[in-house]
Amino acid sequence: MEKITLSIYVPCYNEEENITNTLINIKKAIQDITYEILIVDDDSKDKTVELAKKFKNENLDINIKIFENNINKGIGYNFYSTAQKAIGKYYMLINGDACDPHNEIQKIVKNIGKAEVILTYMIDPRGIFRKSLSRMFVFVINLITFKNIRYYNGTNIHLLENVKLYSGSGSGFGYQAELITNLLRKKKTYLEIEINQYKTNGTSESISLKSIPNVLMSIFRIFLNQIIFLFKKLR
Repeated sequence: MEKITLSIYVPCYNEEENITNTLINIKKAIQDITYEILIVDDDSKDKTVELAKKFKNENLDINIKIFENNINKGIGYNFYSTAQKAIGKYYMLINGDACDPHNEIQKIVKNIGKAEVILTYMIDPRGIFRKSLSRMFVFVINLITFKNIRYYNGTNIHLLENVKLYSGSGSGFGYQAELITNLLRKKKTYLEIEINQYKTNGTSESISLKSIPNVLMSIFRIFLNQIIFLFKKLR
């Protein structure tokens, strides 16, 4: 069996308006490496799965797997559980809301192999409330960890083995920050890339006031792990 270079995790929740364009963007962007697409539908109430299956049937040359949850489990939980099913050397998140243009996906993928973690930050198209929350989150995490990372929750690429080994407990919007801070404490190399994204009405990674406790829990875990790390370092 041909070795897979890149496993792409595509989380979806009520993305019937976006999922087909997301998959088209991936198909256009990735031409020169072997890859698989792992679509995870998180209990959508619309036609997301139907459209994903239609695309799969019309593109049999692409290695596409579709997983359906009977209950909503959260983007972070799905990120880690899907990593256990992936078979590529690298593991990439591309949200199902079609916010990543194909040329930007291509830009990210071209950097595979240049570092153990490829981090992206964006020219932010979102509203002032969402921007402010993101900036505050990044500021707090950097303050705790003494880093200067521009953004944690982007369209990032990791070595799959690193994701499988960490297999964090965070299921909400801070899951990537938990993983990344853990890897940086272990001196993993990283590269940051600026990308452009579209503003969409997708819900795969939307945030609401209900998500705040989950984010705070991620911050607490990162803080606790940093304290443990510093304590061990001083012993």
